[in-house]
Amino acid sequence: MRIISYNLNGIRAAIKKGFVDWLATNPADIICIQETKAHKEDIDV
Repeated sequence: MRIISYNLNGIRAAIKKGFVDWLATNPADIICIQETKAHKEDIDV
């Protein structure tokens, strides 16, 4: 089992820096994302 815990310190900036691509190449069973600093309707992931 692989678990990823990631403190983004802002999801929009993380997406611009390639977080989604990194996550796609590092699959996990459980992903915990902290400090997104955005509402669900503010992002398209």
